[in-house]
Amino acid sequence: MRRWIGVLALLAVDVQAQSALLGKRLIARGDAIERVREAGGEPDRIDRIDAGGGSPPMQIWTYDRRGRRLTVWIVAERVVRVDETTREHRVRGDR
Repeated sequence: MRRWIGVLALLAVDVQAQSALLGKRLIARGDAIERVREAGGEPDRIDRIDAGGGSPPMQIWTYDRRGRRLTVWIVAERVVRVDETTREHRVRGDR
């Protein structure tokens, strides 16, 4: 039983890296940049990485929405990776 729980946890992590809900749409690897913009509007932050050493230029779009952060990696105007994380709750007494 423990083994299956571990396998399911690994699968859940892999799925999380493949797609995520942005607004009311699912954003996934391979989606066009227009689909991301239609789903979430302009990102809260855009980081640009120049091409170099045989690597193409990349953009990393970050959306902060309702206690979670969605990070979308874009190469050649296509989504290559999607990550979703939740913000840590503050511990009582921390400021």
